[in-house]
Amino acid sequence: MRAICFDFDGTLVDSEVFHAENWSGFLKTLDIDFSMGAFLEQYAGVTWDKVATDLFTRFSISMPIEHMLQQMEAITEKALMLDNIPAKLGVSTLLHELSGKVPLAVVTGAPRIYVEGILQRHGWLELFDHVFCGEDVASNKPAPDIYQLACATLGFNPHEVLAIEDSVTGIKSSLSAGLKTVLVSDIDVTDFSIGSSKYGPLALDYSFDSMHQAHQTVLNLVTRSIRYT
Repeated sequence: MRAICFDFDGTLVDSEVFHAENWSGFLKTLDIDFSMGAFLEQYAGVTWDKVATDLFTRFSISMPIEHMLQQMEAITEKALMLDNIPAKLGVSTLLHELSGKVPLAVVTGAPRIYVEGILQRHGWLELFDHVFCGEDVASNKPAPDIYQLACATLGFNPHEVLAIEDSVTGIKSSLSAGLKTVLVSDIDVTDFSIGSSKYGPLALDYSFDSMHQAHQTVLNLVTRSIRYT
């Protein structure tokens, strides 16, 4: 692999509960009772714009979707001032081992101000050559647009770039863009219609329960690429 693209939420940082708490709290201010558990079950891995659009319709929210997103960014920024989001186990070690070997990028549907702030807090921002966020493309994940942009900017063909994702939304995006993909999650992908995606048949390359398990495979893919370049 000539470059590696990492998803952010749920892949680099353990943020799903953090976001669920913030969204649930925001909905309460609108007199909508929607628990953290329900949010996690229905929206884990879903990009903020799609969450806001779905909630807007589902609960007939009068606030414009754009204002909902602005409120959530403010709530998230305030929450991050009180506490950092922890790294997923094994991530920091892997990033430091990969740094300098191949270009690294973050490819996420999340807002840039949130993503770069947390990367900076963990001391990772300087390890990445690029950070691609939802506002950089017209269609967010699961559309392939953001991975297509990443490959074009990095200067490599999609089949030369490895994506590391944690959700079905993410792997639909990376696979439909043509990237070799590693799923790092305990979700059972057989429960989802990956093969019937509107982007065509999608074949997942690797699946691991944790970054610790994925570590050696990712390093081997990079080392093999360097050896034969």
